[in-house]
Amino acid sequence: MAKILYGVSGDGLGHATHAKEVADYLISSGHQVFFIGYNKSYGYLRPYFPQMEKVAGANLVYQNNTVQYLATFFANFQRSPQTMSSLRKISALAEQRQIDMVLTDFEPISCLVANLKGLPLVSLGNQHVLTRTKLDYPREYRKAYLTDRLITRLLVFNADHYLVLSFFPAVARDKKTTVLPPLIRREVLALKPAAGEEVLVYLTSGFEGIVKSLQGLGQQFIVYGLKRRGRLDNLLFKQLDRGQFLTDLAACRAVIATAGFSLISEALYLGKPYLALPAGLQFEQILNAYHLARLGYGEHHDRLTKEIVSGFLKRLPLYRRALGNFQVGNRALFAKLDELLQRYTA
Repeated sequence: MAKILYGVSGDGLGHATHAKEVADYLISSGHQVFFIGYNKSYGYLRPYFPQMEKVAGANLVYQNNTVQYLATFFANFQRSPQTMSSLRKISALAEQRQIDMVLTDFEPISCLVANLKGLPLVSLGNQHVLTRTKLDYPREYRKAYLTDRLITRLLVFNADHYLVLSFFPAVARDKKTTVLPPLIRREVLALKPAAGEEVLVYLTSGFEGIVKSLQGLGQQFIVYGLKRRGRLDNLLFKQLDRGQFLTDLAACRAVIATAGFSLISEALYLGKPYLALPAGLQFEQILNAYHLARLGYGEHHDRLTKEIVSGFLKRLPLYRRALGNFQVGNRALFAKLDELLQRYTA
């Protein structure tokens, strides 16, 4: 059985929740998994995997809900000494543990170790849809597309194979790339969705002004993410709790939220029409929202008004019909991992 070094990005929680599903499968198949990560991935995964190593991480810097690329570059450049220290530590760990293969979910230290040590490297995630597929995207965002594609190539490069998760159709550019449907957590797979009355809203800092667009619509909203609690007219504010959030997600009639890949995938799996509000200049979210609307699963807007919300709610039956075509990629992903492990570690 193989010994696998698994690097997980800590910029957002979706990387960590996917990594746990993959690691649980690999461990159940008899492999050994050694995690490295930072920030959110370290906080989420370490209780499950106490031997997880903490490393210096690459993070995006936001201001007013918009990615600040120059500030991001300088913030990560200032952490160069910590990065070199992490690189030395994980290189030593790879030798000590006699690692057979490196798996990375948009985590650069593991990528560097694989390249320096000549170890097989497999990259898993949705970011490489930008670099490894023939991509359709809105041309007015070409500058943001080129910037995000460059960042993606710099963070993870020279992999032996790329496993690209995507909820929308994308064509692989070469034989080193496999495009798969989204990976859905077991907690979500176990949910029993119901057509409830409330609309679930998940927003982040920078979206506070949207509250006025939701008031007085004759629709009940459950709102997460704005650091408020209690009721205001037809809005019920809740603090983020993963268990309660999933319960509300399964029971809601629709979702209004930012356009992160994991939340969109889980909402669509549960059959929930989705109104997507991309966060600032984050091209990944713009791309997700663009394709969600093209597939007829919901709508993409850069701002929110009462008229937009009302129109979205009227069109929910149309979006629900389209969601009957949504696919899940868990089995296909695990089968491909088995194939790659056999190829690179036999």
